[in-house]
Amino acid sequence: MSKVMAAIILAGATPLAMAQTNPPDATVQASAAAFDLTQAKQATSALADQLEKDFVFPDVAKRYAAALRAKLAAGGYDGLSDAESYAKAVTADLQAVAPDGHLKMIPPSASCLNGPSGGRTGASAYPPLMEQAGWIAPGIAYVRFNAFMGEPDTLRAFTAFLDGHAGAKALIIDARTHRGGGLDEMDVLFPRIFDKATVAMVMDTRASVAEQGGPLPFKSLVKVDAPAEFFRSEHRVVPATPASPWTKARIYYLTSPRTASAAEHLASTFKGTGRATLIGATTAGAGHYGGHAPLPGGYSAFIPFGRSYFPGGEGWEGSGVKPDVAVAPERALVEALTREGVAPAEAEELSDAHKPSGSMERRR
Repeated sequence: MSKVMAAIILAGATPLAMAQTNPPDATVQASAAAFDLTQAKQATSALADQLEKDFVFPDVAKRYAAALRAKLAAGGYDGLSDAESYAKAVTADLQAVAPDGHLKMIPPSASCLNGPSGGRTGASAYPPLMEQAGWIAPGIAYVRFNAFMGEPDTLRAFTAFLDGHAGAKALIIDARTHRGGGLDEMDVLFPRIFDKATVAMVMDTRASVAEQGGPLPFKSLVKVDAPAEFFRSEHRVVPATPASPWTKARIYYLTSPRTASAAEHLASTFKGTGRATLIGATTAGAGHYGGHAPLPGGYSAFIPFGRSYFPGGEGWEGSGVKPDVAVAPERALVEALTREGVAPAEAEELSDAHKPSGSMERRR
C-alpha cells in the first residue's frame, strides 16, 4: 500500500500523493535530445494500459484508454515535433474525456526533475513550508502553510507553535497558497482541536494498486470494508488526553483557488465537521490522489488511483470546497481578523504584513 499514498505526498517521495504538480516557479524545458516520435507513441500506448489498470474509476479508465488508442491508430500525434508539446497534447486529450485535477503526461526532461506527484522533489524546491507562525493579534494565533510535506523540522515547529499558543481564543490557518501534500501536519493538529473521536475523511483506492501491498503510510489511516474494486481507509482522529485547550478555540481556514489537494482534504474535514469557518474562495478541485508512473522513452505520468470524501458526502474533484464566507482571497485575512474584533484599519495593516508571496490563482 506504500504507493497508495503517493498522491497525498505533495511531490514527496513515495506513498499516497494528494498533490498539485510543479512548484509555482518551476520552468521545465523540453529535452535537448532529439524527439523520438516512436518512443513517444510507445509511452502513450503504455499510458493507456496503465490507466485502464489503475485509474480510480474503472469506467472512466476505459474511456481514457480507448481515446488514446484511437488517436494513436489514426496518427493523431504524428505531426508533433517535441516531447513537451507531445505530453501536453496527450494530457489535453485525457482532460477532454474527463477532467481530473492531477492526471497528466510528463515529458522526459520533466520526468528527470520531478518527483512522484509531478513536482520537484525536496523541500528546497518550494517556498517555506510553514510561514509567519505566531501571534498576529492578542489572543489570535496565525500560521500559513504552502504544503504539507511531513518534514520532521516542520512537524516539530508546528507542534511547538500549537503548544506555545495553546489557550488562544482563535487560530487562523492560511492555506491560500497551499498546494497539497500529506496527512502528517493534520495529524499533529487534529488531536488538539477535536474533543471526540472523529472520522475526518474516507479514502477509496483502486484495488489493483492496493494489491501491490505494503503498510498504510499514515498511522491515522484505518482499513475498513469496501466494494471489491476499492481498498477503503478512514482518516481517523483520536483526541488528546487530557483534552487540549485548542478544543475551545475558534478556527478560521483561509482558502483560494490555489488551495489544492491535501489542503482541500483539510478544508473538507473542517466544513464537514463544522470545526472551522472557511473564508475566501472555492478551492482548486483537485480531489483524486495517485502516483507517478514511469513510461517508455523517459516519459512519465501522474495517475490518480484514489479519491477522498467526507463521510456521507461527495468528494471535491472538479468542484472544490466552497467557503462558508465568500470573499476575495486577498480579503480573507481581513475578514477573519475583524470577526475576532480587530479594528478594520489594524486588520488591513496585519493583512498586508501577512500577505502570501505566492500566487492565489488556480494552476492551469
